[in-house]
Amino acid sequence: MSSHRLYSGLPALPIHKAWAEIDTDALKRNYIYLRTYAPDSRHICVVKADAYGHTAGLCVPALLDAGCDFFAVSCIDEALEVRNICRNANKFADILILGYTAPEHAKALADNNIIQAVISKKHAEGLCNSAKRHNCRVRVHIALDTGMNRIGLDARNDDECSSAAKLIKSLCKKTELCVEGLFTHFSKADESPAESDGENFTKKQHERFLLVKNLLQDDNIRLFCHVSNSAATIRYSDFTLDGVRLGILLYGAAPSEYVKAEVLPVMSLRTSISHIHRLPAGQRVSYGGDFISDTERTTATLPIGYADGFLRAYSGFEVTVHTAKGDFKAPIIGRICMDQCMIDVTDIPAFVGDKITVFGYDKTEISKLAQMAETIEYEVICLITGRVPRIEKLAANKSK
Repeated sequence: MSSHRLYSGLPALPIHKAWAEIDTDALKRNYIYLRTYAPDSRHICVVKADAYGHTAGLCVPALLDAGCDFFAVSCIDEALEVRNICRNANKFADILILGYTAPEHAKALADNNIIQAVISKKHAEGLCNSAKRHNCRVRVHIALDTGMNRIGLDARNDDECSSAAKLIKSLCKKTELCVEGLFTHFSKADESPAESDGENFTKKQHERFLLVKNLLQDDNIRLFCHVSNSAATIRYSDFTLDGVRLGILLYGAAPSEYVKAEVLPVMSLRTSISHIHRLPAGQRVSYGGDFISDTERTTATLPIGYADGFLRAYSGFEVTVHTAKGDFKAPIIGRICMDQCMIDVTDIPAFVGDKITVFGYDKTEISKLAQMAETIEYEVICLITGRVPRIEKLAANKSK
């Protein structure tokens, strides 16, 4: 069975119809700033999903340069990519897979010094059996399900916590596993305490985790413990423990409106005007003809659409037009197409070739787009597709 990646065969061209500039200096600045919230903890940079769409190839080297020595990813494919990046940089970092890896990959995990999350008793048994067959030992962190109900050993009440601790004690005796860590994930750390039980539930999850941790310590088993995601790192400083997992905030976006941190946007989505068009009064624009001009207007076409991750729900959003006479805001009119969209440039001195910043001009734009699509900021940046090349901002500026 052959395997193919979307867009993997596209050539690297010097001029693009749309591109994403990645500001690695902003990424480094965000990392250094966020460390101040947990100065005594180890900082785990989450670079899953190709660094939240920013590309691991740009972000991991930048974070290594900033002092990061611990990364977290979602799967073994991502872990192997990060390991190769570290090797090419002649630097070592711990790499933790937060999700499931098939036990058959035990040798690859061991050979590449990758830490695997254990998500269930059955998963642990599979890893042990595979490691025994390959005569290797796998580093692992045990995942606890303290209420997220996604992955992990059940730890949602006192009895389950006691059973989880008992199982972990037995796993610590397995020669095929090197049990190093213990973690859980908060499901409500970014929610408003005034409108939900978010704060109480987060505290309850923390208490359940500590119960398992203390039961292990009673048997002199001390593991590297981490529970805090981006939101909890900012809002619950007393939950930081041995490590914190820095995710969405690294990239200058927020988990929710209730998490406030002075971070800079790392990604700027850009394109340029491909066509300018006179729109007579009464004419309709784009599929469905939802937009009708009330007067004669001037429109510009941009070669970017929902196949690039710029969703139809963003119709009406204002982009920034960079002209010879300054920067101007222009609204998207009509429905966004698969590969193109239209903006109103009436009274704007715009010409074909003028650069456009779709988002990234200011730090509020990603939040506005998320609200328009009734989603979260994570999706806005993660959904920018592989068809859009990522270019390091400094390199992009030098090439102009």
